[in-house]
Amino acid sequence: MTAIALALLDAVHANGGTVTLDGDNLRLSAPTPLPEFLRASLRQHKPLLVALLAAQTANSNHPPEPTAEPTKPPQPALIASQGQTNPAPLSPVEPGPWSAGIPDQVARGIGAIFTAPFANGIPERHWPTVVADTLAFVENGQAAQAFTLGWTAGDLFGCDQRAPWNRLDRAGLMLLVGGRAIPEITSVHAALRHRDGSVLRFRRLTQPPHPPVAMLWHLLPSHLRPHVGPAP
Repeated sequence: MTAIALALLDAVHANGGTVTLDGDNLRLSAPTPLPEFLRASLRQHKPLLVALLAAQTANSNHPPEPTAEPTKPPQPALIASQGQTNPAPLSPVEPGPWSAGIPDQVARGIGAIFTAPFANGIPERHWPTVVADTLAFVENGQAAQAFTLGWTAGDLFGCDQRAPWNRLDRAGLMLLVGGRAIPEITSVHAALRHRDGSVLRFRRLTQPPHPPVAMLWHLLPSHLRPHVGPAP
């Protein structure tokens, strides 16, 4: 889940702020108040941020000593995997000022996404990127802009209910961003910019796909999506 913590830090930096570690607490400094949704996400993901900043501090204070033995690659942080039970699930981020312009049911689904360590049918290694992309999409106001332009929840967060990752031809925008920036969104397409500067355009579906279709939050375990209702 490091990608989520990094995305949160990037969002704070984009707003001119900094986050530092003070023991087991986070110290936030910003020239102006951060968006409410970003502050709520920081609270929800405090353990991830503390772990990341602590690891960064340890690495900077204690560089690895040379060794003749080949070093093992760093192991990823342990997260709940599919089929496991999260012992202390976080509460979803509730709709608030951050969700202005976003339908309430969609806002509740987004809030559930941010506290879910995995989603059924999405490869575990890709889920943090989906969460980080969704965070950026909401935090910079593009989610509300998309709804104003006529995009639907399915256009943005839809997926095949039975094979969400293998049927990307039926996927909404958030499953396809893949960590790219979204420099432009219009009523008919969203531009996805690669690191090399090339641009891919995702064209919004003009006809809704036939069932079975679900939203990303319908892929979450039922105990992690108490407010978003059953999958269609």
